[in-house]
Amino acid sequence: MKSLGYDFQNAREIVLKKCMTMETETVPLEKAAGRILAKNLTARYCVPLFDKSPLDGYAFMASDTSEASRENPAELTIVEEIPAGSCSAKRLKSGTAVKILTGAPIPAGATAVAKYEETEYGTDHVKLFRPYQEGENIILKGEDICENQVIAARGELVDCALHSMMASQGITEAKVYKTPLIGIISQGNELLNPGETLKAGKIYNTNRYMIGTALKQEDISSIFLGTSQDNEAEIARMLTEAVSMYDVVIMTGGVSVGTYDYTEEAMKRAGAEILVDRIFMKPGSACCLGILNGVPVFGLSGNPAAAITTFYLVVLPVIRKMAGKKNYLPQEIKVRLDEDYKKESKNTRILKGKLDLSDGTAVMHLNQKQGNGMVTAMYGTDVFAVVPAGTKELKAGCMLDAYMI
Repeated sequence: MKSLGYDFQNAREIVLKKCMTMETETVPLEKAAGRILAKNLTARYCVPLFDKSPLDGYAFMASDTSEASRENPAELTIVEEIPAGSCSAKRLKSGTAVKILTGAPIPAGATAVAKYEETEYGTDHVKLFRPYQEGENIILKGEDICENQVIAARGELVDCALHSMMASQGITEAKVYKTPLIGIISQGNELLNPGETLKAGKIYNTNRYMIGTALKQEDISSIFLGTSQDNEAEIARMLTEAVSMYDVVIMTGGVSVGTYDYTEEAMKRAGAEILVDRIFMKPGSACCLGILNGVPVFGLSGNPAAAITTFYLVVLPVIRKMAGKKNYLPQEIKVRLDEDYKKESKNTRILKGKLDLSDGTAVMHLNQKQGNGMVTAMYGTDVFAVVPAGTKELKAGCMLDAYMI
C-alpha cells in the first residue's frame, strides 16, 4: 500500500541523507574538464607573474610627459625593443623609451605605456602628445591571481574558466571525485526499441534516451541495461545485478498502483529499503525511491514528463551530491507568468516553460503541452515553476517560485 507521501523537497532530503559522496581519484589536467574538485586549489604563482603591457606601444617614465602636448610633444630616445617572452635587463632612464609588444614585461623604471596609434615614431625616437598617468596601460603583477590565493574550492566544477586557471598555475593533475556510473532499466511489456517494427499496442522506448541525455548534459555517464517485462521476479533480478556494478540505478515504469506495476514489490523482493513511494506533486507523484546494498535505486514513472520532473527535482540533486558538487540543488528563482493558467492544482503542480529575460525581468512562457505522458512537454524547457497545492487558477503576471534545470 502506498504511504501518505511527501512533498518533493522532503522526499529529496530523505534520499540525500542516505547517499554518500563518491571516493576521490587523481586525473591528468587534460582529463579534468567536467569533473568536480575534491580539494581546494591554491595559487602557486601570481598571474601575471610580472607587470606587463596590455598592448603594442612604447614604455617610458610618465614624468617625462608631464608637459607634453600636440604643440610641444615629448620626444624620447628608443633604446630597446621587448617582444612577448623576453625581458629587459636594463633600467629605463629619463628621456628614453622602449618599444614594447603585447604581453611583454614592463622594464624597470618605466611607469606608463602609450599605444602605437597615439604616437609618432621613427627608428630611434618616439613623440608623445599628452601627459600620461603613473601606471597607465600597465597590467600589474598579480592583478588576475595572487600567489597563495584560493582559486577554486572543493566541490566546484572544472569548467573552461577553472581549467584555464589551473593551467596558469602549471598544474598537471587534479584530485577530483569519481563520477557515479548510472545504470538505466526500462520496464514495460509495451516497450520497443527504435528500429524494431511497431506493432499494435506497442510504443517506442523514449525514457531511456531522455534520462541518458539529461545525465550526459551533466557530464555523467549512463549505461542502458535493458528492458524488463512486467514481472516482479525479472525486475528484482535485473535490479540485484545492476546494484552490484553501478553506483546508481534508475528505472522507469511500473511505479503506480495498477495490476502490472511491480517496481516497489520487486525492490522489496531484492532487499531494498524503501525511502519514498509517493510525492505530492503533479506530474511525478508516482515513484519509488530506495537503497539497495548501499546503492540508490530510483523508480520513476513510465510517463515521460512525469519521469523527468521527478528526475530533475529529486534524483539529479542526489546524483550531483554523490558526484561531489558543492551546489547540488537546483537554482531557485522567481518568475512572472506571462499568461493565465486555468487548471486547479489540488497538489503541488510543476509547470514547464521557457525563461525570457528580454525585458530585464524573469518571465516564464508556458509550454503549451504539460501532460504527464507527453514526450513534447519538456521540449525547449529550461525552468520549472511551482504552483502551490490548493491553487485555484493563475492569472498572467503572478509570481511563482521556480527552478532552473
